Amino acid sequence: MRRFIAYICLLCPLFLSAQRHVDYQLQVHADLQKKTFAVQGGLSFETEAGSADSVEITLSKGVGPVKLALQGASGRMDTSLNAGGDIVYCWRFERPLPAGTPLQFTYAYDRGSAPTFQYYLDSNFCMAGGYGSSWYPQVVSHDADSSGSTARATGTITVTTAANLMAVMAASTATITKAAGANTCRFQYSQPDIFSLYIGNYSRQEYKGNRSFYTYSLSKAIDGDDLSRKSSTVLDFLTTQFGPLSIPNFSVIEFPDYVSELTGIGGASILGGVVMPTGALRQFNYALFGHEIGHQWWGNKVRSRGNRGEAMLSEGLAQYGSLQTVYHFDSTHAMDYRKTGYPGYIREQCGLGYLKNLAAGNDQPLSALSDENGHIIGDSKGFLVLDLLSATIGKPAFNKALQTIGEKYSHEGVTWEDFLQEMENAHGRSLQWFYQQWFERQGAPSWQSSWTQQAGKLQLSITQKDSSYRLPLEVLITYTNGTTSLQHIDIHDRTSQVQLPVNGTVTAVQLDPYFKVLHWDDELAPIAMAQAKVVKVVNLRIQQKNTEAIALAQSYLKAGIPDDVYGVEFTLLYQLGRIAAVQNKPDDALAYYQRSLQCASRATDLLAYTYYRIAQLAAAKKDTVLLQWACTNAVKADRLNNKTDGMEAKVAQLLATAAVKA
Repeated sequence: MRRFIAYICLLCPLFLSAQRHVDYQLQVHADLQKKTFAVQGGLSFETEAGSADSVEITLSKGVGPVKLALQGASGRMDTSLNAGGDIVYCWRFERPLPAGTPLQFTYAYDRGSAPTFQYYLDSNFCMAGGYGSSWYPQVVSHDADSSGSTARATGTITVTTAANLMAVMAASTATITKAAGANTCRFQYSQPDIFSLYIGNYSRQEYKGNRSFYTYSLSKAIDGDDLSRKSSTVLDFLTTQFGPLSIPNFSVIEFPDYVSELTGIGGASILGGVVMPTGALRQFNYALFGHEIGHQWWGNKVRSRGNRGEAMLSEGLAQYGSLQTVYHFDSTHAMDYRKTGYPGYIREQCGLGYLKNLAAGNDQPLSALSDENGHIIGDSKGFLVLDLLSATIGKPAFNKALQTIGEKYSHEGVTWEDFLQEMENAHGRSLQWFYQQWFERQGAPSWQSSWTQQAGKLQLSITQKDSSYRLPLEVLITYTNGTTSLQHIDIHDRTSQVQLPVNGTVTAVQLDPYFKVLHWDDELAPIAMAQAKVVKVVNLRIQQKNTEAIALAQSYLKAGIPDDVYGVEFTLLYQLGRIAAVQNKPDDALAYYQRSLQCASRATDLLAYTYYRIAQLAAAKKDTVLLQWACTNAVKADRLNNKTDGMEAKVAQLLATAAVKA
């Protein structure tokens, strides 16, 4: 499930002119069998200076008429569509309202079942993510630059469902009332939030550590006790890095794999919760949970203010927290994470992932990442640069600075300039050189080196190929007797001559052997250059430009892939299969997958999933022979790849489901 599906953080920047005391009294009547989702109630808030002339409320398109009325003020109401396709209702007042003017709205409408980003409803499950879908009327707050975002709010949300279903909302206190044929859950939000609701046949497991943790699971394959316990230890550890955190009733919430496939959502962090598809919860992953729990600080407790550096203040810092989690709980895979990707996590989120994008021509300065690149580059280059910054300042001072930011800016939000200044304050001297070469410059350093030995001295020559960086580097020296020594150097110039003491005959010298500095590593460079074609196709697919992605992939295949030792043809065919499956063209998808298996060079990290995708299609076609063959090979391929994808459990579930439907 993790392959090229976005793991998103559901965040909302804090804006200076946010409405004050936004509060909802909201009732939801969800009938999943009839595919109705009726929302009604009221909301109130006090105006700020930025809303003296007008107020905007967004609401998704629903079924039938919408009743949305402003009480106690007069003005003209216009409607338009925003970039996400939601309706924007704008009231323009006859005269400016003084700051602090109370406004009240009433509303009633049926959202229905039409899917949009973070909204999905069928007869068994409902996802209504408020961070990506205005399933309830959302008040828009504006900053000085006129950019807008959803205001966080307190309130009481009452959800009525069928008796066999449970409604789940994180970061709230809940009471459940059972009646004939129905369940009514009442959620109380005392801490302002953006509301996300999940409805399904949930069971709840609780773990009591330093705080209460809950896992809401849909399938018996999920070990809720283990998930809650390990999540608790990760949150406790990150508290030592980032500072205290107040979260009521932290929740891990499962949603079905098929919903993940249909929506493209592979996971999310919301205030007080982590929302994950079934496949991501079968085995606890420290990188994944470190990232999503890290967002409890970076994006929730501390929100970015302004566009500059926004992705680094959310995605970059959450991914930095993920790396620290791996250092602490699974240090043997820390270098893998930095260089080629953490097992079971998104493999593109590492140094190699960034170099692939760089080779594909997709790059931006970390201080100015676009929405499209916030995850792609923030989670590949960004977290490695932050880790290098922490080493430059010193981990204790860096952590203290992050804790200071967590307390100082938790209410007003933090700007990129605030962050940089706090880092300099912690360091005690200027870091402008670091900021310029890592945050304002695109690309990564590249060097070549040579060495000679004269008795007890090693003469090392280093030439930076493109542009000069100021770099702290480790040097691993290997001797004829098999022993090694690790020494540290600093280089500043295009060409550097360094002399190091040695205590034996040297056989090998390696710069930055553990990939602590992002650079064009000799091992990674040819892979990145070859896979650049795949990255271009995948990025188009992520942007939902499937027609362009198909055309580009087919043009590469038609031209041929000479000397294809890195599975480029295989991966392009796999991506075409994924796109065809999303487009509901199962025969085309199956043909692409089967064709990919005929390639001489196959990508080991995708091979098990290729067989599994074939198995899914075979199950839908009720082709038992193909199903058994594909399942067997999916498990074999996964074993050869250190069981990275947990195929045994996935295959067992698929076979069990197929047997029930037979």
